[in-house]
Amino acid sequence: MEPSSGTVRAFGRPLTGRDAEFRRRVSLLFQNPQVQLFSLSVWDELCFGPLQLGLSQEEIDGRAEDILRLLNIGQLRDRGPWNLSGGEMKKVAFGTCLSMNPDVFLLDEPATGLDPRSQIQLIDLIISLKKAGKTIITATHDLGIIGDISDRTIVFGEDHAVLLDDTPWEVLKNTEVLLRANLIHKHPHRHSWYVHEHMHSGVHEHEHIPELPSPGSVAEKKQNAVSPEMTAETEKLRILLRFWKQHNHEHAETYLQWAEKAEAAGNADVAGMLKEIAAETEKIDRLFERARKAIGKYAQGGS
Repeated sequence: MEPSSGTVRAFGRPLTGRDAEFRRRVSLLFQNPQVQLFSLSVWDELCFGPLQLGLSQEEIDGRAEDILRLLNIGQLRDRGPWNLSGGEMKKVAFGTCLSMNPDVFLLDEPATGLDPRSQIQLIDLIISLKKAGKTIITATHDLGIIGDISDRTIVFGEDHAVLLDDTPWEVLKNTEVLLRANLIHKHPHRHSWYVHEHMHSGVHEHEHIPELPSPGSVAEKKQNAVSPEMTAETEKLRILLRFWKQHNHEHAETYLQWAEKAEAAGNADVAGMLKEIAAETEKIDRLFERARKAIGKYAQGGS
């Protein structure tokens, strides 16, 4: 399909609707893998792309075997895609992209539907692809992964206009832009004895948290001056602790909501268990907060 106006360029030249080289060098992972998978088996899915490249059967089989091992989905080899879980479908769909060995990966919400361990494995794989010289372009609402998978982060507003184009760490610190883009929000938060409003990112409105300079920058004679031991990894951990704390709090709220529903349905035992889980989650939340403050003290040169 040709553009209605203007020119689209890729790899230094105009892009046409049926550009075979572009299709060979760029692979797209759909947000919904159900619309991407169509073959009778996982094996056929992994072989389909390389088959269109005109490769030998030996090389096609080799690529498919490599993907099965790489993604640890060998047990799915002969199963139909429609019989897979959402996370398994996502892995197979990503496998179809990998089997093409493209130069550019376009990933639409790649971590959606994956369990925590699979998400970590996916992030490690994306990092490996970057180190191998591949270009990774990811569309995501998951702020927790952008620091791991990107060097450049672009925030779009609801009108599709660019609100910010910067490093992931600068983006994560810009709560004003994140609020405008609906990537974080403010909402009332209920404790057992009081209610107050806080940011969805986990930073409380009444709490002062000094901002740290970007990794590698120099700040002198400031309260938030970074000690010589401060590294990019320390800054990364500080931000991640904030987001882990936020998600942990959300989980506790969800457990309590379902405990109320269980009580209303007459399942008192289940409600009690969910409340116990929420109580433990609150304990973990406090540990996250202590860790976040500790890393902040270290970053300022404290002992």
